[in-house]
This record gives sequence, structure tokens and C-alpha cells, in this order.
Amino acid sequence: MAVRRTDHQPEQKDTTPMARRFFSRQQRAHLYRRAKGRCESCNALLSDGWHADHDTPWTKGGPTQVQNGRALCPACNLTKGSALTYTDTFDPRPFQADVIEAIFDGFATGRRVTIALGTPGTGKTLTYQAAATHLLRQGLIDYLAVFVPRVSLARQCETSWMAQDRETRELRGLHTLFDAKSRFGKIRHSDARPPLTQPGAGGTGFVSTYTALATDPATFLDWAEEHRGRFLLVADEAQFCGADDGSGGGTRAGALVKEMHEYSAHTVLLTGTPYRADGRPLVLADYTEPSESGKQQLVRHAEATYADGIDGEYLRRFEMLLHEGSVTETDVGRQWSVEYQISSLESNLQPTLRLPTTWQPMADLVVQSVREKQVLNSAYRGLISCMEKKDAEAVTNYLRATYPGLRVHIAVSSDGKAAQDTLQNFKTHPADILVTVRMAFIGYDCKPITVVGVLTHYRDPGHLMQLVGRGLRVWEEEPFDEQTCRIIAPDDRKMQDFLDQLREQQDEGLRRRQERTQDQDDSDRKSADRDQLTFIESTRMTTVRAVSNDAEVEHDERLLIESLKHRWGVVADVTSLAGLLEDYGSRAKVVTHDAVSVEFPQQSAPETAVPTVALTDKQQIEELNRQVVEEIKAYLADRGITGGRPDYGMYMGKATKRVNKAAGFSAGDVRTVADAEARLRAVTAIRGQS
Repeated sequence: MAVRRTDHQPEQKDTTPMARRFFSRQQRAHLYRRAKGRCESCNALLSDGWHADHDTPWTKGGPTQVQNGRALCPACNLTKGSALTYTDTFDPRPFQADVIEAIFDGFATGRRVTIALGTPGTGKTLTYQAAATHLLRQGLIDYLAVFVPRVSLARQCETSWMAQDRETRELRGLHTLFDAKSRFGKIRHSDARPPLTQPGAGGTGFVSTYTALATDPATFLDWAEEHRGRFLLVADEAQFCGADDGSGGGTRAGALVKEMHEYSAHTVLLTGTPYRADGRPLVLADYTEPSESGKQQLVRHAEATYADGIDGEYLRRFEMLLHEGSVTETDVGRQWSVEYQISSLESNLQPTLRLPTTWQPMADLVVQSVREKQVLNSAYRGLISCMEKKDAEAVTNYLRATYPGLRVHIAVSSDGKAAQDTLQNFKTHPADILVTVRMAFIGYDCKPITVVGVLTHYRDPGHLMQLVGRGLRVWEEEPFDEQTCRIIAPDDRKMQDFLDQLREQQDEGLRRRQERTQDQDDSDRKSADRDQLTFIESTRMTTVRAVSNDAEVEHDERLLIESLKHRWGVVADVTSLAGLLEDYGSRAKVVTHDAVSVEFPQQSAPETAVPTVALTDKQQIEELNRQVVEEIKAYLADRGITGGRPDYGMYMGKATKRVNKAAGFSAGDVRTVADAEARLRAVTAIRGQS
């Protein structure tokens, strides 16, 4: 592709120390106390996402000091200087408010890139949607261009923001959090089919995938050039956009995002990890100088950790059940055999995890855990992540054969559209377990998932956090304190390291939450490869230990607690009930290592309705076009013309041309839902005339 020339000057690095711009946690606490927990502009009670604002703007030399600060609610801060006052109900989390503020700072200072590092579940999608609305109100942008790694995430972006109910024609979505006087309009999922946005339709945007960008870059770059300087560019899950560090190792998506950036008014990188899995830097990102260990830190303008999610009560606490096992490895050529424990493994987990004697006990425990969770809410469900398609199929077949009536779904990328439909149906229909290979992953939001089975060998911390993050998002249907995510995983060394990181973050979040709650009470206010002749002969799963911040319960104790839970009809995490052992009078004295079989009723509680997932415009158009085809077939059938005839294709073609003429365009010309509905009305009218 030819290199495009732009009239942008080379971007200057923003070297201003971040400490000078933002108020510290201590300064914010002082401002909050001084304002007595109320906005100093409108006197509204301050939520967790309140803004620490400069009286004399920082961009005009105002110091970041308490005497130059004031506590404002987000609405007052983000609309100050505007002739209009908006009555938004959007109550941003601290992370969301920080990102929006950093974007505005970028416009004020000439910094054209904002980087936000957020753990899964922090609300990154709503963050950039809200930012676009505020920028639109200030006249800084007219359009929004978003790139995401997966089609499911693109659909989620469109329908979560604004989707029309086909029956009632009512517009639903997060856009209703913002005053209708001025807010962003449709953000449509596009697969590189022009026009990406309707001509002259300002205040709208598109969302597409990195794959679509790499497949047809000219369509996107032409659009960017046409709308130069008037759009916000968002690279969501930007860890997919690797930078070329001089060795030619950058990604195609990264290079094209960099080209799109040359035309944007501002670019936002949202990422769940500071590095790609291959260790390369992110495109358009800056890093600190290497530490003594050689590690560089991503320079970010806003950050949200798992601890922040626990503190803010939008991420669940967790309990991890770690499976130990005895592994027998044999080398045929050298005629030796060795036995070792899973807990000693640091790599090469694939052969071990592929044996049924390894994964079946973990799959069984996922089922048992889901059944237990469903006693509390029958809509709860589980997720099992596998290594490859053949592994996912083996797990799915085993579950269906072993547990008749268990509602098991499978989604793997090679199934294409069928897999995407499965992911969506799993959210909206009664279900128990979803088996997948890296699909119900980044950006997949299904809050009833509360059990996660890790049958994959990937041990990159970012990957694991994305995976378990599918079960960490708090579901508004249930109280925060009654929700936990149960993780079932092998007890290998790198999983133990990941567990330690999770426990540290959870402990920090719980500590902060306890301190905040105490403050509120006190003030009475609310705020490898191996030799092919060497193979894993067998495994024998031996023990399962339960670990959380409440306790660490070894195998024998866990079995005793499970039996007590079953006897007393108690539904709770093992670690939260560890204290029962002392009340029971003794430590566990279980002599067998066989798993305790605990049966829970499948429908012990009324089925809780799972929120429906709206269809994107693209999906609605596809469905309407399909209905048109069915109506044409029915029209021919009314005349005795059926699919068995050799000239059936000719009649289908003639009937389709008649529909196209009546509607004024063909299926290939359809660009909007209204166009597709016009074709359906045309074919319905033709059938009615016959």
C-alpha cells in the first residue's frame, strides 16, 4: 500500500511529570473533607468518581496544590465553560473519570495520545463512549472511530450504547445516561463496507475489528483522511497493536492504527496489559527507562487494578481450587519412566492437561461448582477454557455424556458465525456451561458467569487475568457481598504465582474498602518442545486445595467442609467456612482421596431473567434479508414452484428482481435497517397481491 503523506508535524513527546498534573490521594482526601463531601459548584453529594479540579487551570500555570483545588462532581467539571448545563445520570467510576479528564488534558496541552491501563471489568467501553459525548459537547470532535479485536466486542459496543427494539422502536442503551440535549448517536458495527458513517451525520461513529482494518485498510484510511482532525480514535484492547521496535516485529494492526492516528483529533489506547504476550511494546506508547531487572513500565495516564474493582464493588472476590496430581512420564527410546507432581511443573503443560485423568476431575468440579452456585441463582453459569478445538470438543462430549440434561455450549473460532451466535445465545438463553478456546475472552461480558475452569496451558499473567476476568464482573442481580468467582485450575508453579498476585490485589482492595467504609461510618456520610519419544503416560489427580484471602484449606480439610456443607445444606465457598472446622471440634481426619460427590438441584430457585442482548444494525439487516429470501420462496411455493425443479434458480432470480424493483434497491444496496425493512414490505405486498 502506498504511504500516505499528512500535513501533521512530528508529534512532540509529553515530558511533563504526571505528579505535577494530578492531585495525590492525600490531596484528594483533603479536598473532599474541606468540601464536606459535596460538589463545590452544585452542592450535590460526591460519588466515588468525583473530580479534583484546579481553580486556576493547570494549563495556565495553576499549581497542583490544595489551595488551588476544589471538589466537583463529574457533571460540573466536564461541562464547565459550556453555555449549556446537562442533566446526565452517568456516575463515573474513578478510573472512568480519570481517563476522561486525561483526554481533555491532552486536548489542552497538545498531547495527542491518552493511554489507560485497566483490568477486565473496569468499564472501558462506556469510558470512551462517555468521553466522545463530552468531546462532542465541547465541539472538539464530530465522529468516533473504534477498533476492537473481536466481532463480539464490536457488537457489544454498538448495542450497549444504542440499539433499537424492532417491536417498540424504542432506543435502549447506555446513551440514556446522558442528557438528550447533546450526546453521541449511533456507533455502528462496520466490516469495512463504506460508508463507515453516513454522510453529514455528525455525532456518530463506527466500531470495527483489527482484522477488518488489516484486510481493507484503504476504506478506513480514506475515511480518516476525509474526517481529518474531527474524530476520536480508540484502540480498545490495544495489546493487539504491537509497535515495530526496529526489528520489524510490529503487527499489521499496530502499523495501521499509527496511520489512522495521524488523522485523528486524539487517540486513546485502552489496554488490559502493559505489554503484548510476545513482550513487545504497544504502538504509540512510551515506556520508562529499564529498571535493574531490565523491566520497563508503560507510561499511562489512568489505571484501574483488580484492587480498585474490589474497592469499588464492581469486581468479585475469588476462591481458587487448585488441583494437584501425580504425573508419570515415559521415554520409550531410553526406556525410563519418572513420576513427578503437577506442582513442580513450570512449562510444557499441554501433554498433562490433554490427558482425561487430568482434565476430567477439574471439569467435574466446574459442574459441581455451577450447580452449587445455581442454588443461589439459577441463572449462574460456568466457563471452561481449553487449549485447542479438539480439547474443547472432548470436554464438551464428556460433559454431555456424563451429565444428561446439562446445558453445555461450545464456541471455537473455526466455527465462524456459528461460534459468534453461540456466544450471544449463551448470554440470553438458559445455560449452564460454555466450553471455548480463546473466544469467551477479551471483552466478553456475561455477568452470570461465576465459575471459571482453566484447562489451558497459557500462563502469561495478562492472559490469565483476561480469562478469569470473565467471572469477576459483579452482577447487579445479586448483592456484592454474596458474589464470588470460583476458579478451578491446575496447581502448577506459574498458576501459583498468578494466585499470589490475585490474592495480593484482593487483599489491597478489601483493605481499602474496609477503611473507606469505616470512614463513612465515622463521618455519617456515603461516598516447550520435547523429544517425540518422550510422552506423558498418565496422571492421577490426588488433591485439591482451596485458596482465597479468607483461608488456605488443604485437601482433607476441604473434603470435610464439603461433606458438612452437604449435610447442613449450606451453599458457600469452602474458604469462607474454614472456621467451621474448629467449631466442629477437630481437624479433618479423612483417609480417602476420593472426591466427595455433592449433588445440587438444577432448578432449586426460580429462573432469573438474563438481560436480553440487542441486535446490531448489521445483524438486523442480515435477519431482514433472510426473511425476504424466505418470503420469496414462499411466494414461489404458492405457485407450485419448489426447490426440486431444475429451473428453480431462474424463478428465484426473477422474483428477486421484482422485489428489488418494488423496493428501489437490491440486498447488496441495503445500508440501513430502514432499507432492509422496505424490501421486506415490498415482498410482503407482492405476496398479498397474488
